[in-house]
Order: sequence, then structure tokens, then C-alpha cells
Amino acid sequence: MKLIQWLCVIVCLLALGCPTTPEPSPGGLSASDFEQVATNGFDAEDQALDSNDYPWAMAHYVADAKQGGGYVYVGTWNRVQQFKGFQDHVPVYPEIRRYRPDLGPQTWERVLDTRDLGLSEKDRPHGFRFLQEYRNQSDGKKYLYTGGRGETVSVWRSETGDPGTWENFWQYDYEGSIRSMTVHNGLLYMAWLNDYAIFDSGDGPKAVIFATDGEEVWTVMDDAFGDHNNIGVFEIATFNGYLWAGTHNRMQGCEVWKLEGPDPNEGPVRVIANGGARPFNEAAMTMFEFKDHLYVGTISNFIWRFILGLKPTDVYRIDRNDNWETVVGPDSVGGEPAGFGHRGNTYMWSMCELDGWLYVGTYDIVTGLTYMYTHPEFLLSIMGLKSGDLTSKVLTLIDLAVMQPQAGGDLYKSQDGVKWYKVFDNGLGNRNNYGLRVMKVADGRIFIGMSNPYEGLEVWASKESATPSKAQ
Repeated sequence: MKLIQWLCVIVCLLALGCPTTPEPSPGGLSASDFEQVATNGFDAEDQALDSNDYPWAMAHYVADAKQGGGYVYVGTWNRVQQFKGFQDHVPVYPEIRRYRPDLGPQTWERVLDTRDLGLSEKDRPHGFRFLQEYRNQSDGKKYLYTGGRGETVSVWRSETGDPGTWENFWQYDYEGSIRSMTVHNGLLYMAWLNDYAIFDSGDGPKAVIFATDGEEVWTVMDDAFGDHNNIGVFEIATFNGYLWAGTHNRMQGCEVWKLEGPDPNEGPVRVIANGGARPFNEAAMTMFEFKDHLYVGTISNFIWRFILGLKPTDVYRIDRNDNWETVVGPDSVGGEPAGFGHRGNTYMWSMCELDGWLYVGTYDIVTGLTYMYTHPEFLLSIMGLKSGDLTSKVLTLIDLAVMQPQAGGDLYKSQDGVKWYKVFDNGLGNRNNYGLRVMKVADGRIFIGMSNPYEGLEVWASKESATPSKAQ
């Protein structure tokens, strides 16, 4: 009888929902300013073969030999539901494509296809995590670098970005990925994360940062900043003369460190500990410099959000004196609540800036959890529940019912990092677009890579005719 009562409550909540509309703002882009430039994993034939689910990496690159403008490049992660346990294992063949609007409004040229590499499962990249332009300090040549994910971590590069020009520059004989890259003081820094390990990387390395001049590669940090619970480095960035690193720490909450500063004798300094405002912020996921501050977006703890219900995540910012404050979350400076007021926003997944506006894209867990509830055997196993233990499950179901009308990744904007405005909260009309995985600015346009493991990735771009300074 109690179960029937709970189900009635859920049905009522589903009927009521909580739809919202974007708030009026003094400028910046609105949802109507975006147009779709890639559909369903780039093309139907390749999607059926490879399942291009995530636009995992994105960059705008202009080769030295290129006349005129460059191209927007996207690297993929494939068969994501397989990784989550919903599909039988089959080999994955991620690829890198570049946008060719000169050939068609949704034309993406394939420049690197791992099917063509002839590599073993151990040596083949299982995804391309990051794309970064870097002019080698060693020889002055400019390359587009990409960090791979796989049983063996690899870094690839191309001087032109053209098909047939990509080379395997470096390998690290551990599973995981180069999750982030940044150029700092003339060197390319690379952050390693074992994203195959749910809790720990066993006897292998923990959080590691490498650097290269384009010829040699060396280790900058390999002791997890002295804490074995820092199981990986999620993000790195350059700010205020230092290299900044955000860790993944499920036990105590993420940490943010600065290192590699002007004084070579100065060791790493921890600026944020214990997840910042809340310890269940398990990873410092995104970093972006905006108006003399380093903005840090987090991810909420995977296990806690199943046991205790949906937990939205936060955004912090650090000033040039290493003071930090919450700009999205509890006691934020402008009163903006965690997750921008949406419980489903458990990742702050991407950031970019255009015309004086900071844009933050989220991952909305509601879409994924809804899918999980259609696969109860998987959900119950990861929650550690037996079929008779319904408390946590019902609580989460209520959250899902309330938030379902807003399923799909969100985009928010701010001119000062304090007052925020909603651009959209529904995956640009497709709730299966559950997150804005990457955002880049190219030629005055914002390109958004949408993760969609049900129909294939999508890419959207602000229209060339959009005028970001106009009112919504």
C-alpha cells in the first residue's frame, strides 16, 4: 500500500513538473542564437558503426601552413553506455573530425580514424580526451596535440591537422587518460587521470602531471600532492604566473593547488581543500580565467548522489591573492544556489568567454538516471540495495519526477561572475543532450559539443549573425 501511495505522489509530481523560462538579461547570447552544425554523431552511417556519443575534446586550430582561418576540431568518445555497463563490450574506434562549413553547413571531415591505425586493444586510444594547440619550445613548430584515453595512455599530434598527418608522439604505460592540457611558461603541461578506476588506481600512480617542450617529456608531479586519496588530476590551467591543478578526491573532496610559479624553489601550495564549500564536490572539473579570477567548476560525488538523493554542484573563483569564494553554491556571493538552482546539475562541465560574458555549461544527471531506472538490475547493484530496500530509490525517483521537465544540459551566463542568467536548461530542445561537454570560441562564435549517448553527439554554434550584446 505504501508503495502505491509513493507512486501516486510521483505521478502527481510528473504532471506538475517545474518548467522555467530563461531570465531576461542585459545582453549575451540567448537560446535562439544557436544553430545545429552536427547531428547524431556526425553522420548516420558512421554513427551506426561507431556510436560517436561524446564530443570529448574540442579546439580551434590554425596551422602555420594554412591560408586564412583554421578549423574547429572535435575528438570523440564512443559507446558510452558500454562503459557504464549497459552494453556488451565491443572494440571502440574514436576519431577526430573538423568542421568544414565550406563544404556544407553540417559537414565534418574525418582527419583521424583509429580504425585505420592497426593497433591492438591495449595500444589503441579508446577516446580523445583533450585537444590543445602548442608551439614547441624545442623546434618552434606548431602542432595540434590530443590526449588519448586507453589501456595505454597516448598523446598524438599533427602539424597541419590534415588526414594522414597524425603521429603518436608519446605513450605512458598505464591505463587512464590525459584529461587536460595547458600551455604554461612556454611548455605544454599534461594531466593524467586513471578514469578506469572507480575508487583507486591500485598500486599504480595516483595524480600525475607531465610537461613537454615538444621533444622530451618529463614528470612535474607524481606524488598526488602528498595525499593518496587524490586519485587523479582532473584539470589544469595557467593563471597569475602559476600552473593550477584540480584533483579528484572522493574521500575528502577535491583540492586546488598552484605550482610551477615564478620562484623555482617554491613548492606546490594548496588553495582549496575538502571540496571547497562542501566535501562531496569530489573533483575540480573545469577551470577558466575570467576578469582577473580563476573560475573552478566542480562535480558532485557519484556515490553520495545515489545514497542521499540528487546533489547539485558548485562554482568557485580564486583571485590573484589566492582568496577564493563561492559564486554558485551555498552562501555564494550573489546568492546563486548550487547547480544554478537545478538539482540535476551535478557537473559544471565546460566554460568559455565571449564578448565579456562567461558561459558555464552543465551535465544534467536526470537524463542518465531516468535511463538507469529502466535498467533496475544495474541501478540496484551500484546502490548496494536489495529489491526490498526502497527508501533511497523512492527519494531519488521523487527528485527525478520534479526535475524531468528540465532534463538536458544547461547553459548559464554572467558578466561579473556574481549575477547569473539562464540561457537554456533543456539540451537545446533535446533532453537526451544531457550535457555541454565542451565549449570553444572560434571566429567570434561559441561552439558547443553536446554529449548524447542515446542518439549520438551534437554540435551547436552561435549564429554568425548573432549579436551577443543585444538584450534577450
